[in-house]
Amino acid sequence: MKKVIRWLDINFEAFLGMIAFFTMLLIILCQIFGRQIFGAGFPWGEEICRYCYVWVCYLGLAYATRNSIHIEIDAVRRLMPEKVQKVLMIFSQVIMMVLFIYFFKGTLDNVLRNFQSNAQATTFNASVNVMYLAGPIGYGLGIIRSIQTLVWKIRHFNCSMPVFVNPYAVLNGGLDNYCYDDALKAEYREQIPEEAYTEEEAFRAKHSLKRKEG
Repeated sequence: MKKVIRWLDINFEAFLGMIAFFTMLLIILCQIFGRQIFGAGFPWGEEICRYCYVWVCYLGLAYATRNSIHIEIDAVRRLMPEKVQKVLMIFSQVIMMVLFIYFFKGTLDNVLRNFQSNAQATTFNASVNVMYLAGPIGYGLGIIRSIQTLVWKIRHFNCSMPVFVNPYAVLNGGLDNYCYDDALKAEYREQIPEEAYTEEEAFRAKHSLKRKEG
């Protein structure tokens, strides 16, 4: 059971996002083939691709949060002392989580309104909530991933900056993501100095010992 939970923790958004992406890609290829060969495509193809694209975006939001790979402008922050940088990063993560909560409520209200009005897709027989559910699910996952990231940063506040930042979530399983090839894993691994791995192992051993003593 622990292995399943760990796999889902690392791969959940990536797995669903890949399904949505390749579904979109397959339909686009079929549309191109159909129009070139038969002179007509599927009437519902464009709408389903749009729905898949929305799902990819919202799942990517949570995925980027879990792996600390959101785009950020850090030129000014890097000029500050290390502890100030850490406080600012925690603060920005809190602000991001507050925004996720706000947008979660807004997108959920939108889904509920669509249920009440029974709004349907334009080109096939399904509720538009097939698309709109991506909003609350994406932001809900983003909230969970924000909490995970905050817990990591607070617990590792006194650690070195590479351990605190944990780019690409390398130190908590990020490299176990099933969609990474060996070259990409090696590239991500190089983002963290060797000392950081040793430091994190010592941190885990220390806190594991404390839990046993407690």
